[in-house]
Amino acid sequence: MHKDTQQVIRDIKSLKIQGARNVATASITALIGELKNSKAKTTAKLISEISAAGKALCTSRPTEPMMRNSFDELMNVANRLKAGKTEVEKMKALLIAYEKNMLERIKKDKENLTEYGAELIPRNAVIMTHCHSSTVTGILKKAKKMGKKFEVIACETRPRWQGRITAKELADAGIKVSLIVDGGANMFMKKADMVLVGADSVTSRGDLINKVGTSMLAHIAKMHDVSVYSAAELYKYSPETKLGILEKIEERNPKEVWGNNPKGVTVRNPAFDVTAARYLAGYITEEGVIPPQSFFDLANKKITKR
Repeated sequence: MHKDTQQVIRDIKSLKIQGARNVATASITALIGELKNSKAKTTAKLISEISAAGKALCTSRPTEPMMRNSFDELMNVANRLKAGKTEVEKMKALLIAYEKNMLERIKKDKENLTEYGAELIPRNAVIMTHCHSSTVTGILKKAKKMGKKFEVIACETRPRWQGRITAKELADAGIKVSLIVDGGANMFMKKADMVLVGADSVTSRGDLINKVGTSMLAHIAKMHDVSVYSAAELYKYSPETKLGILEKIEERNPKEVWGNNPKGVTVRNPAFDVTAARYLAGYITEEGVIPPQSFFDLANKKITKR
């Protein structure tokens, strides 16, 4: 495995690269590098190298189906080319071109999603958000460019403080933003008109897997009759969930929470939680704003047709 791919894996594990799309694009870019640097003389060897690198990338963070789906798509293409007896150098070129095209598709999907999301933002609204999602901040910045006035309340999102990233990015864009402690969500939800969060994974039932604390925020929003929307490309769908397999919830190093916890105190640090579909008003996708129950059908068609 090339040293650049090994570095990407380390950066994903340490959260230097975070966010489902950023993780997926970094992985795709790493696989392009693997293909370019491969010295494989046979298609079988090439596929073996790419498979090993892809699996290592996919296991760097367990709750990232967008990365897994893009890798599975690449392997399907590679195996079709092998079955067609494609010469190894030609296979390399075709796979590199395919991965570059995938990066363009991901970029275009984000642009479409951002447009739909910006249209959804009410004027003069208070938007509450959690963690950091480049999709969410992209939607909000696009809405501002459309001339919409609104303000944002960002939860700080312990223990890694990703809410600070969101708050700074929005402030730099000239958007009025307040950062609140996570425990203050109920108090500030009374002022909110809408909750907007990102997504790491979506199940076959339309349930959302996102940064831990999202589910709590959605429950509080329900209590105050505030609509919750998640910005999620269809590639964030987790196909295994239609077979009854639960998406694995990553649990990170407890030292992120308490570096010197007393003897006898167990520290738990789940990175994500699950928000049931019934707490969501809808998903903002590259195909438009859809009800949670529609996510499975649209995502399944998009992923399986490749």
